[in-house]
Amino acid sequence: MATDYDVLLEKIRALGMDHKWARMFVKKLRDDEAAFPVSEVQKEWALRRGFYPGRMELYGLTESNFRDYMPDYPYFMLHPLNNHFLKWLDKTTLKYVLNSGGVEDVMPEYYVYVENDLCGGRFTYLMDCPKDLPRDDGFLMALLKQKKILAMKPNSGTSGGLGFIKLELRGDSLYENNRLIGTDRFLEIRDTMRNYIITEYAHQHHELAEVWPDSECTLRVIMCKNPTEDRYAGTTWSCAVSYARFGTSVNGGASNLSSGGIGVGFDFETGAYNDTEIRYKRYTPDGQWHIEKHPDTGYVWKGKRLPNWDFVRGKIDALCQHVSSLDYLGLDIIITEDGMKLCEINSHTAIDYEQVMCGPTLARPKVKAFFEGKGILKFDGEDFYRAYMESQKPDGDNA
Repeated sequence: MATDYDVLLEKIRALGMDHKWARMFVKKLRDDEAAFPVSEVQKEWALRRGFYPGRMELYGLTESNFRDYMPDYPYFMLHPLNNHFLKWLDKTTLKYVLNSGGVEDVMPEYYVYVENDLCGGRFTYLMDCPKDLPRDDGFLMALLKQKKILAMKPNSGTSGGLGFIKLELRGDSLYENNRLIGTDRFLEIRDTMRNYIITEYAHQHHELAEVWPDSECTLRVIMCKNPTEDRYAGTTWSCAVSYARFGTSVNGGASNLSSGGIGVGFDFETGAYNDTEIRYKRYTPDGQWHIEKHPDTGYVWKGKRLPNWDFVRGKIDALCQHVSSLDYLGLDIIITEDGMKLCEINSHTAIDYEQVMCGPTLARPKVKAFFEGKGILKFDGEDFYRAYMESQKPDGDNA
């Protein structure tokens, strides 16, 4: 038998999962089945408990430990975890939200917002835009000549497939994500990007550049607001996940794991690296997704810690208090020579390989209480299993 993923998508949506998230849920299941083959018995066991089947190998799931791990189906069913203050996390809005309260310095400089097609891709000049540059078709090149390097990112989604762009001028040569480009490509980027923000490019700390120099190490830190029965109590937070992402020579050197990067867990209190470093199985030449050193530079993380962590840890605390109307924050952070810069805040980030690097999420009592308060226990893996079985078709059936 084989899975008809279109049918499965319909059935998952019928169970009440957000339509956009249902597509992502089914895609990740498909990727899981390709990466981690399991027996039919293992598949049934995992699905009935709300997990993708490959989690049995990834997490080492057993009857005695599976309740400590975040299951896939209930986690996706919980979307959205944040309330109506979710609108704060729009990348442009976030710059204004974090413009006070002692966290002003965590955001990079914002130069331009490029509007969507309804506004014709108009350039809207933002608060940190240099005032001496011409407001014409030469603006982007003039800004690049002044700043030498720019970060250009979609305000939401993938914005036509351009994705994140590191635009750099080295002498008279132009580079896009470290690849040499010509004037034609530069003009294509300038003229086709929509719903984009052009900002300061944050450079990583030199100690992190020793691990991988061609792209910036980004930290992913997931923070949960601690539930309380005292409606007047002050807000406190707990860390659910904390790991660093480093680029590799795979796929242009991007640091995110889905593009071939490496994840290294670290202790949130101390910044010390954990002993578990991983990469997605599909990017490993030998299928061994646990690694001990960087495959390109040979860097070994064991016994070392993140630079500037005490400062960064304090800024995370201040940031959480500043946006305490939100409940769940997936922070993406670059540690710089003298502090940190916040790339974005995700509202419902992935928790899968993270539980290998950082340990089982629901084994942390306060984090478990957070998700129970959000209603995770009301979603039954049996529903997932039933939808999966009803989407099976005979092998070779393309009908």
